[in-house]
Amino acid sequence: MLGAGCGKRVVDKLTASEHQAFDNAPAEVRQVWENALAADKANDYVTAQNLLNKLGQMPLNDSQYQAAAKELNLFHQRLWEAAKTNAPTAVKAVQEINRSRNKTR
Repeated sequence: MLGAGCGKRVVDKLTASEHQAFDNAPAEVRQVWENALAADKANDYVTAQNLLNKLGQMPLNDSQYQAAAKELNLFHQRLWEAAKTNAPTAVKAVQEINRSRNKTR
């Protein structure tokens, strides 16, 4: 994504149709999606990251996959912006995410 100041608008939220992509999903998939969005909204970054990762491992149709990928991208933008301002929960989340990535290598 391009940052502010480069003349391009950065999309900062999901569209209504992207939110609705999970309306008819199986209950478990829909619940993970809803919990991920709630965690993101509450700035519970580690939980949001874990749930979005879990969602990516579930069987999704094309519209669900696209909505989940966009939400993950938007989530990461918000997380990094918050970490840049030294928001303690964001910094902690980035550290935890980096630790977990290093364990899987």
